Amino acid sequence: MTLNIYIGTEDNQLIPQKVLMYSIKKFAKDKVNLIPCKQEVDRVGGTNFGFVRFFVPSYNKFKGIAIYIDADQLVFDDISKLAEMLDNKHSIALVNNAEGNFGKKPVGKINQTSVMVLNCEKLKEWIPDVLFKNVVSNKADLLNGQIHYKNFMKLDWFDQSQIQSIAPEWNHFNIVKKNTKLTHFSHVRSQPWRNPSHPLTGFWRQWLIEAIRNGEIGRFELLLEIWKGHVDKKFWRCLL
Repeated sequence: MTLNIYIGTEDNQLIPQKVLMYSIKKFAKDKVNLIPCKQEVDRVGGTNFGFVRFFVPSYNKFKGIAIYIDADQLVFDDISKLAEMLDNKHSIALVNNAEGNFGKKPVGKINQTSVMVLNCEKLKEWIPDVLFKNVVSNKADLLNGQIHYKNFMKLDWFDQSQIQSIAPEWNHFNIVKKNTKLTHFSHVRSQPWRNPSHPLTGFWRQWLIEAIRNGEIGRFELLLEIWKGHVDKKFWRCLL
């Protein structure tokens, strides 16, 4: 059966999204269906695709196993191994003892929903028309039944006994180690395609070059994203 992988993205993430997709295909041993998804509801906080992850069960027709990942990531192993980690006792598998950093701070030991394996059959209550109604900005005063965006995103409202903890190497934040399976360029202002001072810029550049050479990204496509300001102008050299 083909594994559906839903990628939360937005227009200015097109190039990193395509580099990510290339990395997934490179290591996938079985057929995968890569599905970029943009947010369909109003933004409350965070990125412009923050809520996309909670649409996955409905996108998957509340059937089978699916994966959600953010567009600002790279994968270095067969992603089917990630899907296989979710056991029958749980609804969701994710990293909640993450390693790495967010900006200049260590990443929090919370439910990291930027990479999730979801048993869509067990998440039939995740109905988008209902799910986000009581989510409000982090700065808002809470009314009865409301929840702040940051608490919603880390699944504070969800039955914690249904969450399976998986190895942190499946969501390393801004680091690449020998055991890294997936790295996440999570801090928007310092992402390597935006800010060449990121310590992993050279590493990401090599993946961009490989994606271009293998036809995942067109030359004009990259130049257009540079012209739009979505990718730093220094990356035009990757076309030489």
